[in-house]
Amino acid sequence: MSSVSRYLAEDERLVRVVRRHWTDVLGCFAVLAAIVAVAGALLWLLSARQEQWSVWASYVVVGIAALAALVYWLAPLLSWWNTRYLLTDRRLLHRYGVLTRHGRDVPLARISDVSSSATLADRLLGRGTLSVGTDSEQEELVLDRIPSVELFQSDLHRLVDAENRRSASASDESDRSDTGG
Repeated sequence: MSSVSRYLAEDERLVRVVRRHWTDVLGCFAVLAAIVAVAGALLWLLSARQEQWSVWASYVVVGIAALAALVYWLAPLLSWWNTRYLLTDRRLLHRYGVLTRHGRDVPLARISDVSSSATLADRLLGRGTLSVGTDSEQEELVLDRIPSVELFQSDLHRLVDAENRRSASASDESDRSDTGG
């Protein structure tokens, strides 16, 4: 995904990019099908009438159906499309929002706890929730309905361990240089 490269620093490497699981948008399409079915039935009933007001009523039905599709189908679909979880070799990023973009970055060195959970339905669908705790007072970062949550969690653990080893070796190097060794 080249559109995510704008979030990366020059020497930062992208490890994984995911959106919420595709099953999040199934409900949107079910709602769209219901809207089309109800609007179609109402238009069919109105077309059977040969009254002058039925033409205007048809316009109202189409307008309400279009507005309902915009609110209950397009808005959630755009929200799903614009929600991304990015894992790099230095931080975990959460980007979301359609009109107003929001984001949260957690440096790997600040991550103190990573846990995952998946209900039976989540496990059957191949998704789960990842909770990332930091060593700050800020609330934990919760990544909902991640596809293959175990893989994401193992990549995150591997990168956090590597970051901790890198920080520890840099600390040892500075200690040795401070003592003149």
